[in-house]
Amino acid sequence: MIRVLYYAGIRECAGTSKTCVDGFSGTLAGLLRRLEERHGIFLADYSGGEGADLLSSMIIMINGRHIAHVGGLDASVSDGDVVTIFPLVGGG
Repeated sequence: MIRVLYYAGIRECAGTSKTCVDGFSGTLAGLLRRLEERHGIFLADYSGGEGADLLSSMIIMINGRHIAHVGGLDASVSDGDVVTIFPLVGGG
């Protein structure tokens, strides 16, 4: 089972703060497609619609490591992993 945690605006778009995905082993991109099927198109909605750069509007971590350091959307995810999705937050 892969645990997926959503925060802030992502949580609102998904309609839940967490979900679990059973029986999946593959890439992060594949997992995100499965999550979009489960929750509607919330990731596309949040990132500005189809064709928007998903990674420029969200921070995604696998087991506490930013995906930029583990292979990006091609990173492997499997049973026991925790995927965390945060909105990109700016401040000043």
